[in-house]
Amino acid sequence: MNLGDSCFLCLDIGACCVRGIAHHVLSGRIIQSAMHTVDSFDTVFALKSVIDELEQQIGAHFDSAYITGDFGQSEFEMIAKNTVWPGEHKITASDIRNQIGQITPPDGYFPMHIFPLRYDTPTARNMYSPIGHTDRQLISAFSAIFYSHAEMDALLSVLRHAHIQPDAFYDPMFLQNALYRQKKQTTMFIDFGARFTSVSIWMDRGPVWHAKIPIGGTTISTDISEKLNINFDDADRIQRNVASLFPKEMDRFTPADTAYEFSRSDVNDIILPHIVNICAQIKSESAPAFNKYHPTQIIISGGGAEIDSINEFIENTFSIPVQNMHADASVRALSAYIWNKESDHRNKYDARRNKIEKIKERVFSIFHRRHNNRPRFIPILPSTLCFDMKSPMTYSTFRAGGLSMIHVDIMDGFYVDRIAGSIAELKYIRAHTNAHLHVHLMTESPSVWAADAIAAGADTIIVSTNTSGLRDAIRLIHASSKRAGVALNPESSVSLLKPILRELDEVMVMAVSPGAAGQEFNDACLHKISVLAATRKKYGLKYLISVDGGINADTAQKCWAAGADMLVSGSYLAKSSDFPLAVQSLLKKPEN
Repeated sequence: MNLGDSCFLCLDIGACCVRGIAHHVLSGRIIQSAMHTVDSFDTVFALKSVIDELEQQIGAHFDSAYITGDFGQSEFEMIAKNTVWPGEHKITASDIRNQIGQITPPDGYFPMHIFPLRYDTPTARNMYSPIGHTDRQLISAFSAIFYSHAEMDALLSVLRHAHIQPDAFYDPMFLQNALYRQKKQTTMFIDFGARFTSVSIWMDRGPVWHAKIPIGGTTISTDISEKLNINFDDADRIQRNVASLFPKEMDRFTPADTAYEFSRSDVNDIILPHIVNICAQIKSESAPAFNKYHPTQIIISGGGAEIDSINEFIENTFSIPVQNMHADASVRALSAYIWNKESDHRNKYDARRNKIEKIKERVFSIFHRRHNNRPRFIPILPSTLCFDMKSPMTYSTFRAGGLSMIHVDIMDGFYVDRIAGSIAELKYIRAHTNAHLHVHLMTESPSVWAADAIAAGADTIIVSTNTSGLRDAIRLIHASSKRAGVALNPESSVSLLKPILRELDEVMVMAVSPGAAGQEFNDACLHKISVLAATRKKYGLKYLISVDGGINADTAQKCWAAGADMLVSGSYLAKSSDFPLAVQSLLKKPEN
């Protein structure tokens, strides 16, 4: 990818819909994004319409295109390969490539993705990577997703007719796993497509099961068309508008469409058996893998994910939590994957650009008087709980307010009774901003979460009191050259921090109970701020004092007066009609 100035296109091509996301990259940053969807069974028309609209929004032609979507029927295999050497042998990447090269696809198929699941030798078991290990034998386990040559040739023909030269193809489940599955979690993905319902189970090292059920949205629309004696296009439109899995009392008396006399209930009586059949086939085909690997979450996507009450239906069927990523999940995952894949390239580009800028500054300083153009630091941190961090407008809003730090809340559902934020979201935020990421971990096992947060790009990690291993987490954070802090909850005393105050870069005083935005400010926190400020001055300590919860124009001034250094604000900033003005209202007012 040309990080200097280029545009790239991400397409999710289905049997009845094309979704596209486009990005304009300039100087290693995404400066403009656009998204467009066209519903049509004429794929060439849909592709051209999406591209024309995105090019108009972006204002440029695309340099590269990446494709996901309905590639047709797939095959999945788990394969073992065994290599034996006559003597001691140092294993290299070439040895692994040779084993992968020995994988034979089914007739008429080609491998789209191959995943190493484990490596074993006589002296070492279940290695993450055997490269550099010396032994006489290597046994490797791979899983592979294969697609039909014929179906892919047909798709390439469609792309040529739409004047698209694809750079790469990606399986939708591969992309969704990369973006949505949390580390160390076994997840089942269900994608309700037009032709197929795709299902897979993924772990950290790759997929352990992958299948396609040959029932999709067009199957259901065809059945509605035949049973209600209407044309297919109307049946498909009505299905999208009225589909619901839990009947409502008035559905029997409510017309499904003004052009016809049948009711919403008549339509849903046709839809429900198909969904039941799909789930029954998934349960039957996935049973061996499901019982062996025990997925702890189901993520659903595709057009069928928009059916009313589908979450509850799937959750009741499989008895595990369901997260709905909606119809555009695959194209969003493709967009994030392509951009994240360039992270090493972007880092090198930034380093090279920064080096050139420094040289230019030195040359410039020889001939010109140096001016201090460093922007003033604004000690206000917007809370991600109250903003849509998937929207590029959010980051533009933060920059417009002059903010250089973002507060990211992560809750695991154990330390507080809520699950919010995630390491995946933190990675997404890091990929879209250079701001200082100030992460508050409301989690048990702070060391584990802190390590993941550091890997995801956190700059400051605030761990919570009353968690085991808090001191170990602080040491781990400092060992990674990151700032470490502790959040002091409303019910906790400052004396609780006495043994570790010298180790902290920051103490965050919670003015509300952790777990939810929009709570009222607790004035009792002001005394804690004063005590922390006095203790810092008395003993010459270096920690900063931040305050989180209930911050508005009035409570902010109370915190500044008590000795606070930074403030976290969520609801107040998110609800303001003028964001930069709201930020200014939170700053410390000059004394009269």
